[in-house]
Amino acid sequence: MTARPPRQVRFVRAQFDTLASGRCAAQVELQGAAATYVGRAEGGCIDAEGPWAAARATADALHDLGHPVAIHGVEMVTVFGESAVAVQVTAQHEGNARRLVGFCLAADDALRATVLAVLNATNRFFEIG
Repeated sequence: MTARPPRQVRFVRAQFDTLASGRCAAQVELQGAAATYVGRAEGGCIDAEGPWAAARATADALHDLGHPVAIHGVEMVTVFGESAVAVQVTAQHEGNARRLVGFCLAADDALRATVLAVLNATNRFFEIG
C-alpha cells in the first residue's frame, strides 16, 4: 500500500449551542497547516436545521483557510439501514467552480458527520486531503 501525504486540513471538533434568542449556533474547528480555523453559523434548533448550520460553519472555516465553499443542500438520509449525512456544495479553486457531493455515516453524531461530509466533498478538489 502506498503512503498518503498528510492531510492539510483536519477536523478538530464541532459543537452546537442554544442561544438566548431561541436559535442555535454551530461552531466548527479545523486544523490547517499553519493554524486552527473556527467557523460559526446560526440557525434554528430544529433537527433538520442543525446540520445546515454545521455545514455553513464548516464553509466559514474553509473560507478562512482560503477555500470558498457555498452550501446548496444538506440532508439526513438512511442508507443500508444506517443514518448518514449527504451534502451538495459548490467549491472554487484556482479559477474553477465545481458542484460537489459529500457523504458521511452519522452513527450517533450528526454534527460531526455533517462537517466530515463537507470535507469529503471538498478535499480532493482543493487537494487538501
